[in-house]
Amino acid sequence: MTEIESNLGERFAEFVLPDGCVLCGGAVNVRASPAGAHSYCSHCHWLSKPRMRVKDNGVELSFGATATA
Repeated sequence: MTEIESNLGERFAEFVLPDGCVLCGGAVNVRASPAGAHSYCSHCHWLSKPRMRVKDNGVELSFGATATA
């Protein structure tokens, strides 16, 4: 995990979850900040805003599902 501070003084962390994409199984790049998390799969190009919780032994990401019929 890489922790970065932007030119505006905002702090965020970036990390990669190998095989973490729920759509295609590709690697997911995650950027987490105090405002929340954003993720991107470079294989299928899926963008998402997962819910993130920090646990004792790691980080848990959950992806909401919506559908229109």
